[in-house]
Amino acid sequence: MQKRTGQMPEWFLVLRKYILRNPRALIGIFIIVVFAAVAVFADSLSSIDPNNIAFFPWETPSPEHPLGTNSYGQDIFSQVVHGSRITLLVGILAGLLTSLIGTAVGLVAGYKGGAVSEVLMRIVDVFLTIPSLAFTIVISSMLPQMTVTSTILVIGALNWMWMARSVRSQTLSESRRDYVDAARALGMSDAEIMFKEILPNIIPVITANMVMVITSAMLTEASLSFLGIGDPTSISWGKMLSTAFDNGAIIYEAWNWILPPGLCIATLGYSFMLIGNSFLDIYANDRGGAVKL
Repeated sequence: MQKRTGQMPEWFLVLRKYILRNPRALIGIFIIVVFAAVAVFADSLSSIDPNNIAFFPWETPSPEHPLGTNSYGQDIFSQVVHGSRITLLVGILAGLLTSLIGTAVGLVAGYKGGAVSEVLMRIVDVFLTIPSLAFTIVISSMLPQMTVTSTILVIGALNWMWMARSVRSQTLSESRRDYVDAARALGMSDAEIMFKEILPNIIPVITANMVMVITSAMLTEASLSFLGIGDPTSISWGKMLSTAFDNGAIIYEAWNWILPPGLCIATLGYSFMLIGNSFLDIYANDRGGAVKL
C-alpha cells in the first residue's frame, strides 16, 4: 500500500474550489460548451448556406426547415447555428481585449497610488460619464467600414473602465497585505510585485469581471447589428433580430424568426453571468466581505 506523499497541487485546489465544487459555474460552463460545439460544428449541423435565398419565404417550421424560413426565403435554423460563430467570436475576443486593458490600468493605478492613480482614474471617470453604448455607436459610425475585426476592436477598446475600477479596488486592498511588504523587502521591482505577487491573488476577481464583459460585448455586438452598424456581410444573432424587425416579423407574428436568436443571446449571457457571480461569491467569502464588480 503506497503512502500519499505531498499535497495536491495548488492549481487543482483552485480548480476544485471555483469549478468542480461550484454547481453554478458547472452549469454555466456546460451551456457555453454546448454553444461552442454548435459554433464549431455549424457546417455539420446545417449544410444549408445561411445566405441561400432559394426557398419560399415565410415558411413555418417543418422537417426540412426546423425553424422555418424568413422573409427572404433563408433557412432560420441555419442562420441561428452559423450566427453563433460571430456572436461568440466578438464576445470572447472583445471581452479579452477589455480585460487586458482594464487589468493593466487597474493594477498600475491601485499599486502606484498618488498622482498616477489620480490621473488614470480621472481618465476613467471622464469615459464613464459617456454612455458606453452611445459612445460605441458614434465611433462605429465614423469608421469607413465595419468588419468583424473593427467591431471587436471598438467594443474592446471602449468598455474597459468598470473593470479598471474593480481591479484597482482589489489591488489597493492587496497592496496593504504582508506578502507585498515581504516582496519589497526582498528587493522585487514594482512590476514584479504587481504581476507576480498581486495579480495571481486577484485572478478570481479578474475572471469574474472578464465573463461579465464578455456578456456585455455580446450584447453590444447584438445592439450594433440590430441598429444596422455591424458587419453587413456576416450573420449574427443581432443581425437576425435586426432583419426580422425591419421586415415586420412582429406584425406577421413570425416568432419562429424572432425568438430563437433572442433566446440564444439571453441563454449565453446568463451562462457567463452564472460563472462570474459564483466566482465572485466564493472570493468574497474567502476575503470575509463583499466584492463589487
